[in-house]
Amino acid sequence: MKKRQVLFVIGTSLVLASCGADSEEEIVHDVEAQQFRSDYHDTPAPPSIRDQNKQRVPRYTAMQSYADEAGHYISETAVLLEDLATFFDQGTVETSDVDETMDKIELLRNKGEEFINTSRPEPFDALHHVHVSTLMEIDALERILSDMKEPIHPLQVTNARVYYENAVLSHKLMEREYLAVTEDYGIH
Repeated sequence: MKKRQVLFVIGTSLVLASCGADSEEEIVHDVEAQQFRSDYHDTPAPPSIRDQNKQRVPRYTAMQSYADEAGHYISETAVLLEDLATFFDQGTVETSDVDETMDKIELLRNKGEEFINTSRPEPFDALHHVHVSTLMEIDALERILSDMKEPIHPLQVTNARVYYENAVLSHKLMEREYLAVTEDYGIH
């Protein structure tokens, strides 16, 4: 009998204690009030993805060095590729225009050969493969342009434009691969 009375007293005290608890609506209201308190905004912001990557992956000087070199190369060659666009925007093309474009392509190839001989860390292998395909498209463009003789037919320019556009697309893939690797390893 005493057991029943003890259980009854404990149960009653639990029920009475829970009656004083906040309702769900009051709990939500309290949480919202805490979020909008002025001192709430004084707490430090959570670390950014870059900060987390820096903590997780130590910066390797070889990777950083190659990333710097690759970033510089990609930005330089993007400008050179944009300069080639003027050749395709002309109404009529003359041999002097072809020669000028060939000089720009030669500069692109020289920079490409210099960069391809740079020692690269393993995470940049995919970038290297895309870079090789970009150079192949530039070589094909150079072959098409070197075959152009007076009078230059518009169809020849159209064929050259295909290789130029392929080189631009390949270059954009190279940029994406570069950004993906540098983000993965926290290199900026």
